Amino acid sequence: MAYDLSQMRAEAGARYAAAVDELRAAYIDLAGIEAAINNGGIPVHPVATFRGDADRVPWEFRHPSFYPESGDSLRDAWAARRDHLIADQAKGG
Repeated sequence: MAYDLSQMRAEAGARYAAAVDELRAAYIDLAGIEAAINNGGIPVHPVATFRGDADRVPWEFRHPSFYPESGDSLRDAWAARRDHLIADQAKGG
C-alpha cells in the first residue's frame, strides 16, 4: 500500500508540475498579448485583462517537491512577449 501511495504521489506531482508550467506559459502569453493590444499603438480596441500584475507563481501554487519557486519573473517574461508582438505589428507582421 505504501508503494502505491508513493507512486500515486509521484504521478500526481508530475501532473501538477506540468499543469503549473502550462498555467505559467498561458499567463505569460495572454498577458503579453493583452498588454500589446492595450498599448495603444496597435489598431485594436482595448480588451479587459488581469486585475493585477503577478511577478511570480503564487505561493499557494508552489510545492517544495514538485514546483518550488523558479525564480523567473513573470512580469519580465510577459513584457518581453508584449514588446516582441508590438515590434512584429510595427513591421506589418
